[in-house]
Amino acid sequence: MTAGAGVWKKKRDDLKAKRNALFETYTRDPQNFHLAREIKAIDDEIAEFTQQVEQERRAERAASPATKLATTSK
Repeated sequence: MTAGAGVWKKKRDDLKAKRNALFETYTRDPQNFHLAREIKAIDDEIAEFTQQVEQERRAERAASPATKLATTSK
């Protein structure tokens, strides 16, 4: 995993922890629409970070075969 992907993953994990805490509170008070909106916003951010991690992983995988092609054949 690249350093950039590690940063995105850390941010995503931090947001997930915050979201889970808010969701626990929301399950005790489902009429609190403010919490629902806040959870939705965090879910959107988590999705963005997940997309960034996946893009970096794809780029990393795409670069890997290029280095393998550099070997000489007999």
